[in-house]
Amino acid sequence: MSLILLALAVTIASPSIVVTAARTPVALDLSGASISAIDRTTLTAFDLPFAADYLRLVPSVSVASTGPLGAQTQVRIRGAEANQTLTFIDGIKANDPASGGEFRWETLLADGLDKVEVLRGPQSALWGSEAIGGVVNVSTRTPTAGTALFGKAEAGSFGTWNLAGGGNWGTDKGGVTAQAAYLSSDGIDNSAVQGGDKDGFHNFTATAKGIYHPSPDSEVGVVARYMSANTHFDDFDYGTGQSVDAALSSGAEAFAVRGYARLDLFDGRWSQQVEAVLNDTSNTNYDTGAFLNQSDGSIGKLAYQTTGSLQSGDFSHALTGAIEYERQTFTSTDVDPTALSNQDRSRDQTSLIADYRLTYAQVFSASASVRHDINSQYANTTTFRATAALALPQGFRAHASFGEGVSDPSFFDLYGYFPAYFIGNPDLIPETSQGWDAGIGWKSQTFAVDVTWFTTNLTNEIVSTYDFATGLAGVANASGTSERQGLELSATLNPTDWLEIAGTYAYLDATEQQLANGLASRELRRPKNSGSLSAQVAKGAWTASVAAAFIGERYDTDFATFTRVTLPAYTLVTLAGSYRINDAIALTARIENAGDARYEDVVGYRTRGFGAFAGVRLNWGK
Repeated sequence: MSLILLALAVTIASPSIVVTAARTPVALDLSGASISAIDRTTLTAFDLPFAADYLRLVPSVSVASTGPLGAQTQVRIRGAEANQTLTFIDGIKANDPASGGEFRWETLLADGLDKVEVLRGPQSALWGSEAIGGVVNVSTRTPTAGTALFGKAEAGSFGTWNLAGGGNWGTDKGGVTAQAAYLSSDGIDNSAVQGGDKDGFHNFTATAKGIYHPSPDSEVGVVARYMSANTHFDDFDYGTGQSVDAALSSGAEAFAVRGYARLDLFDGRWSQQVEAVLNDTSNTNYDTGAFLNQSDGSIGKLAYQTTGSLQSGDFSHALTGAIEYERQTFTSTDVDPTALSNQDRSRDQTSLIADYRLTYAQVFSASASVRHDINSQYANTTTFRATAALALPQGFRAHASFGEGVSDPSFFDLYGYFPAYFIGNPDLIPETSQGWDAGIGWKSQTFAVDVTWFTTNLTNEIVSTYDFATGLAGVANASGTSERQGLELSATLNPTDWLEIAGTYAYLDATEQQLANGLASRELRRPKNSGSLSAQVAKGAWTASVAAAFIGERYDTDFATFTRVTLPAYTLVTLAGSYRINDAIALTARIENAGDARYEDVVGYRTRGFGAFAGVRLNWGK
């Protein structure tokens, strides 16, 4: 498992532009929200296979995987559940209605990515349902002027091959970029009793973008993405609470397309945009190659957004209004046509959004957002969000935000059915939350530090249940309030232009409200303490990076006894380096889990040990 230090607290990164902080682009230093931004330089330096690898050390983000490459990987922000993290890829909502409402992070390869932004805290006022924990916005390469070819070939431990390539062509009127990546791994034997078959993984992903400017004040664009993955995995013995060898496999497929048009009037002071989005997903399970079941989902969206801005001296005002229509569908098909798991469901939502931002010079910024959702399945909801940032003397900066969140029950929670294992609950109601954070940072020419405190209260949390009489698991809305609070600390040191040293620490106290008597217990798979230390060197033709990451103790469920157990803490070390032969070709090398740590993110599922990888990277043109 790959881990690196990113040191990406909002006040530490350079004043780049981010888009998840607001409905329109905003400078990072002027955002009161808590944001981390991972740029292409960091992505290239470590050259890790999956986007989730880069999320592991973002403050207050926990990643849990059930073993080898391609195994289920869940991302949780500030103690929220995996389906309470909203994910966008090139502006396309990627959460899968056919997979519990969460995004399948094990399918997202890192090759071709240009930027990853993490916005922490409840953000439903901006982005709607599933944004209780936060938002992850992923961007692939955007067309630029000129002609370029890029690619890589890498091989290493566990029978792993990683191939990627693409190109760019563009002028000042627009351009096209296209890229594809293929990752294949023999994997490891994931079963508790060793000696079975290895669980392999194969993933092919292709993306394409096209942008055209009919005039200097207008833009039309289209982005398309296709992903196909196949994962072999083992069964689970609930009697022993361990995985057991089995010839099971799962196929995942996704196709998404987004088209948009934007027009700027009055020297950019009035902007209008329309867009249409479609995301189709499919998940199919097999036993020894024979079909077991399949779930299909889709998200379709139509949206219009307009922004007006006004400059008055040092004051800047921006008012955004938007209307969105979204339709979600879910279809489940079992090998048995009479099974209760066969489902065909859908729901619609119309949303009205308003966002106002005030900026004074480079000293102060504040924003307020409100959203009203009209849902075909649940009562209408209204959510609010506010942020503020203030530059203080001597390089200090204060920032704060407040937000409300809502998360509709997933189709699986409502209607899922697996005989002898799980039954859904159609009486569930949406989860709601309120959260705030506040922090202060200090930055000089060579050193930066930021500390942020946060807290979130969640009501109607959907929690797991188990009926010992029937042996069936299920879900229900918890009573009382679940509490999540913690501290985020990040620091960077740049003593020279070729050396960067960084460190992070995160404290998380997340409790889950239970059904009986309002008793609370600590949330699963979220470490109370985590931290890291890293150094990155770029000098001449050489680059080298090293990071050590600490993941503290965390709770999980032993399904043999349905009791909570404590998973031990562990430390992972990652080494990466490259040598540039010329302007176009570089040799790369990487060691993952250099200390060969033996650990589990999920009880009963082994993870990979020491791994070494080497390859070549091509980057020609501009």
